[in-house]
Amino acid sequence: MACVAVNSLIRTLELEFLQPHPRPFLQQLELIPFNKDLIQSLHAKLGFLIQLFDEFRMDGVEAIKDLETELRDVAFRVEDEIELYVVHLCKEADQEMGQEDTEAKKTQHSHRLSHVLQQSIEDIDAIKEEVEKVMMEYKHDIAAQGRKTTLDVIPKSDDELVKMDSSGSSNHASHTEDIMVGKNNEFDTIMKMLIQHPSKQREVVSIQGMGGIGKTTLARRVFENPSIVSNFDRQLWVVVSQHHNKRQMLLDLLGSKDNVNNSDDGDLALQLYQSLKGQRYFVVMDDVWSIESWNDVNSCFPDDINGSRVLLTTRVAEVATYIGSNNYFSHQMHLLDQSESWELFHKKACKSHSVEFETIGRPIVEKCNGLPLAIVVVAGLFSKLNTLVEWKNTANALISSSTSTLDDEECWRILSLSYSHLPHNLKACFLYLGVFPEDYKINANNLARLWAAEGLVKAFKNESFEAVAKRYINELMDRNLILVSTRSSCGRKIKEFKVHDLLHAFCVREGQNQCLLYVADESGCNFPEKGVRWIRMQRVSFQDFGISALLSLSKHCRSIFYFLEWHKYHSISLVFFSLLRVLYVTEFRSPSPTVHIHLRYLQIFRDFDPLDSLVSKAWNLQTFSVSAGLKDLKLPQVQYISCRVLYDLPKSVHRNLQVISGLLSNDCDQESLTKVPYLKKVSIIISKTNDCTKDLVCLLQLESLSLWVRTWTSTYVIPDRMAQIINNILLLKNIRKLRFDFIESKWEVINVLSKLPRLEVLKLRYCELGEKWEVPENVKFCHLICLQIRSVNLKHLEVGADNFPKLEHLFLEDCYKLREIPNSFAEIPTLNLIQLEKCHPSAVESAKQIQAEQHDYGNQNMVVIEKYIA
Repeated sequence: MACVAVNSLIRTLELEFLQPHPRPFLQQLELIPFNKDLIQSLHAKLGFLIQLFDEFRMDGVEAIKDLETELRDVAFRVEDEIELYVVHLCKEADQEMGQEDTEAKKTQHSHRLSHVLQQSIEDIDAIKEEVEKVMMEYKHDIAAQGRKTTLDVIPKSDDELVKMDSSGSSNHASHTEDIMVGKNNEFDTIMKMLIQHPSKQREVVSIQGMGGIGKTTLARRVFENPSIVSNFDRQLWVVVSQHHNKRQMLLDLLGSKDNVNNSDDGDLALQLYQSLKGQRYFVVMDDVWSIESWNDVNSCFPDDINGSRVLLTTRVAEVATYIGSNNYFSHQMHLLDQSESWELFHKKACKSHSVEFETIGRPIVEKCNGLPLAIVVVAGLFSKLNTLVEWKNTANALISSSTSTLDDEECWRILSLSYSHLPHNLKACFLYLGVFPEDYKINANNLARLWAAEGLVKAFKNESFEAVAKRYINELMDRNLILVSTRSSCGRKIKEFKVHDLLHAFCVREGQNQCLLYVADESGCNFPEKGVRWIRMQRVSFQDFGISALLSLSKHCRSIFYFLEWHKYHSISLVFFSLLRVLYVTEFRSPSPTVHIHLRYLQIFRDFDPLDSLVSKAWNLQTFSVSAGLKDLKLPQVQYISCRVLYDLPKSVHRNLQVISGLLSNDCDQESLTKVPYLKKVSIIISKTNDCTKDLVCLLQLESLSLWVRTWTSTYVIPDRMAQIINNILLLKNIRKLRFDFIESKWEVINVLSKLPRLEVLKLRYCELGEKWEVPENVKFCHLICLQIRSVNLKHLEVGADNFPKLEHLFLEDCYKLREIPNSFAEIPTLNLIQLEKCHPSAVESAKQIQAEQHDYGNQNMVVIEKYIA
């Protein structure tokens, strides 16, 4: 797949040679000035050529595939040569430290790089000539047949894609919630099994059906139904997956990882059993593949003869038969009929077109044979097509390649068609999702940084990497290729999402076919014949590989994703991976002390040593997410730093840095902050002696600020200091999101925050502010969208609709003493969510009354979510 290779090479050229501050030893050797014209020429030719390839995606030109493979191989080869040469120069510079570079040496190295670049340009030019030749022949054939081509209507660049997104992107509700069509009878059937059947024993209800038929959608609708919520004391949801993990299932069912790191599986199972004992519970086990996965947790579900239920979804008939209580409690899902299929397609495609569009669309829907996943994916594709020509050409491609029956390969062809129609940048980003395990909750912000590190997203003059990545994720959502799991507290951004297992399997298979991805698990170490770029380690470690295998895997590897179990000791040998740019590890104990100069993304969820050696020469490191910070390192490209405790900023971190998490206030002064003028988000740990907020005024672009007290040395910030902190924050005119943890003050001080002109999100967590929050009539949080309060002391809320005129989301957690939410919230026209967790039942009831009044006013979007009643 050329797009991954070319985008990666383009980004490598930019980072190594075209950035304002390249590596010092490259500057000393004067390689860049000598080769600047060649570098810029290669960069431009690659960008132009990948756009030519992109033009063919709508018409499926077969003649282009061999050339695309050739371009991929050339781009990978060139990138390997360049990065290996940079490694060689780095080692040479270390060995000859202190010696001056002679003119002869500079000339020698410059000519060597020049040779690589010139050969690359010749290869690219040859491919370009062949592509243009194929294009001319294709257009000639189209004209001779009297047909129109879509080559002139698709966006040729991200700039055009931005324009298309702003005007043509669909905004229908199906993007934020699952649409269930034709399943009302099945929904009623499941509900009868769960709450209407007279059996008081613990019963296991099974939903069986093929992949993509809508089992999870049906189970989710049942799980969230108010009748279910009111009928059961506890509700739990766990995703099992094909390769189940007993410990992870137990953790998910317990709903927390706190205080369990030292607990073995037996202890966790006992905790789960005790938490459910005596409760009427409802557990959903989604995507069960084996009887063993059920046996791992069966004993955790007590049978107290109180009507508890377990609902499982599976595509394996044997599993449903074995685990289900009996035939009465088993349901086989059905495919949609033609009418239901068209209804689902029409809603997902969101097209109100003429009869001609329906004439084209119905045969396409028929080819999906009633499988909901296939229908919504095809609908996502057609939602992006705006003309009859586009619809006809795409329909012809689908119909001509399809059979009359829907088997696995037929479903695969449908998914492949939608994939092939993606723009080249989006295609690469979608394929990259295969690096995560099945059913993994993918954090959108982390993914954006990974895409940037891999060179899969490109920043523009007026658009950052983060903004481009956000647009790409929204585009994948619009095309129904991802499933949104969690949105941000303000509801504006996608926070986490999943990939349907069939689409995930497609990403994995396509990634393997394109020699991009290798997945190592307990099924065996079947090494690819060619080198791969991305390695996912799951349930195995490098200790299971021999030296020859590691040498083979490391030859072209750029990224390692290590998903480990916490209790197993793993030593990761990175000595052979000299081209490594991404290291994403869930558990890490003892890495090798290898220096990795190409590292761009480092995320490790546990402490380890030695860290300095791993990143000491990572000049292009962009993301640094570990437990402890670093000192005296030069990281000029770093954009994101997240540490549990960051004691000091690396000395050359400056203009590119946008996010800091875990910064100690004692180590945060004006001199340091002036070096990071473009900082947008910061999390600061406040100590007794210094809060540093007076120095934040130099951060003119700061949008998000979190302040929390270092609770292991002090309990709360004293009230007098808090008032001064608030006054300092008022100087930050661009603040949109503000969070306080473990502070002590008065609600009157919090009211002062209404003066912030752009404040949209306010979170007050574990704060001691008094029993009553009274907001005077003249105090207005004019732009506040989201308000979160987590307080065990709050008893009374005295606020009016005028105080929060634009409020959309209200979150109340651990507010045990609060008995009532003011009815004035019913008068806020923008309010659409009140979520309560561990709150008093009367507060929940008042929220439901607000919901009823909002509905009476015509605001049908207003919902109340009750996560747990204390």
